[in-house]
Amino acid sequence: MKRKVTKLQSSKVTKYFFFYFVSLSLCVFVTFSSGCSHYSVSGSLPGYIKTAAVPLFQNDTVEPNIVEDVTDTVTNAIIRNGSMKVVNESRADAVVMGRIVEVINEADTYSKSEQARQFKIHIYADVQFYDRRKNRALWEEKRLEGWAR
Repeated sequence: MKRKVTKLQSSKVTKYFFFYFVSLSLCVFVTFSSGCSHYSVSGSLPGYIKTAAVPLFQNDTVEPNIVEDVTDTVTNAIIRNGSMKVVNESRADAVVMGRIVEVINEADTYSKSEQARQFKIHIYADVQFYDRRKNRALWEEKRLEGWAR
């Protein structure tokens, strides 16, 4: 039985999920040209894209603090990747924009007495990688799903 989450169980789960989510998202974006073995975007982006901004994601859910965790995690994933420098939006060559559209938490394992012991969180987001110089989206995905236990 699926239900919407009213409160996240753990910020650690959220951070893990979004590091994976961003890496996977960038991987999907560059698959056609460079593969995904290390989730690197270097060599597959236009040469003039050296900087990126990550404005606060929008939130269409009842999760009040999820966008801060998501935005921080996306920013940190880009920094860790090293292909682009994170700057404010007015100086950025590209912008990673997102909207969290749904968060679902479902029981994943049960005890002998049928009590939920472990949960699986699904987060759905609309994400876009926007080229500010050419004024166009380079990559866009609606309802991109990621999950974590």
